[in-house]
Amino acid sequence: MRLRSEFYVGPELKFLSALDMMHLMERSLRRADIPYALSEGFNPHIKLSMGTVLPVGLWGKKEYMDMELRTAMGADVFTDQVNAVLPPGMFINKSIVLADFQPALMKIINAASYGFIWPFSGDYFTNLAAELMERPTLMVKSRGKKKHIDKDLKKGIYKIECKIYDNVEYVKTLVAVGDPLNIRYDEILDLFVKYGASAGSLINVYRSGNYIFKNGELFSPMP
Repeated sequence: MRLRSEFYVGPELKFLSALDMMHLMERSLRRADIPYALSEGFNPHIKLSMGTVLPVGLWGKKEYMDMELRTAMGADVFTDQVNAVLPPGMFINKSIVLADFQPALMKIINAASYGFIWPFSGDYFTNLAAELMERPTLMVKSRGKKKHIDKDLKKGIYKIECKIYDNVEYVKTLVAVGDPLNIRYDEILDLFVKYGASAGSLINVYRSGNYIFKNGELFSPMP
């Protein structure tokens, strides 16, 4: 039996590495007495995939994981039992049973939304967003495996929008992730700074969601 869960990781846990997050979830599954399936071999491990990696320093509103169970279990029961043992600042929003034909998360998630929070500065970020979307190229130095190579983010930035709440400005970006073009949040920040934003005044950064982007439309990884 396969399950997919959407979960929240709060600011309290934003400095956990991907490996730390995996270990946290594995310990929680054991404490919750979940009938998880194990891999075969000399070093069996829980059949659990955390989907796209949440970068260290970011918190996430809608993260995803897939796992296999050795016996059937209701999705709501699974959610309640795991939530009862997860640490403060982390909880499962919902879970569903996956059909066998449903592809793995890493094969379908190809877009993510990152939010950058700055103090309100009039129309500055609204104008900056419009300028960036109109530019033919958006060059920064790569932060990925091929560091310091010039990288054009233009084809991978689908949307930049600005909203104001309580005298702070939320600059939300929708970008490509995975293959063939992976846009990192720190590359987006570099782009904003390159065109005049102040990195020192940045209040917070988070990932608001992971998506399937197809034919100009967004879909949830929860089928």
